[in-house]
Amino acid sequence: SYSVDDILSEVKKRREDRDKNPHPKEEIKNTETQNIPEETEEPQKAAEEKQMEVEVTGAEETKVWHDGNWLGEAVYNLLDNSVKYAPEHSKIRVVVRQDEMYTRIVVSDDGIGIPEGEENRIFQRFYRGSRVIGEPGFGLGLYISREIVTLHGGFMKAKRKEQGLEVAIFLPV
Repeated sequence: SYSVDDILSEVKKRREDRDKNPHPKEEIKNTETQNIPEETEEPQKAAEEKQMEVEVTGAEETKVWHDGNWLGEAVYNLLDNSVKYAPEHSKIRVVVRQDEMYTRIVVSDDGIGIPEGEENRIFQRFYRGSRVIGEPGFGLGLYISREIVTLHGGFMKAKRKEQGLEVAIFLPV
């Protein structure tokens, strides 16, 4: 088993290796659900069990510097949370957009959301939102996602919705 520090050290090492030996930008394909990285298959299966729809939209091809395995882990954590905290028969939306500065991967749901003031706290290590008491988890998923995204040179934002939550990953182009 690996500790959070082990995982983050590996992400940092891969980032340093990439900086020393740059390679062409890798594509993020996002036109259909099956093109989301393989690491996201587990939350997709859980969504199917809850009869949830996962809708993926965005540009057909988006190119951005990234480590597919680690970025997949970051997106996995967002989808996993959406499936856990959204009701059965609801919709999870994944939108990928690119502009001149950033590629955005946005995951939104119609779940329990977060109260005002928790938008930044949910990215802290071991922080569990006040509405998830009694639900399984350790408060590491969004923290790990944020660390992975930060080591990719990006950042994350959470936005409260009337019903649910929107979490966005911003990666530099």
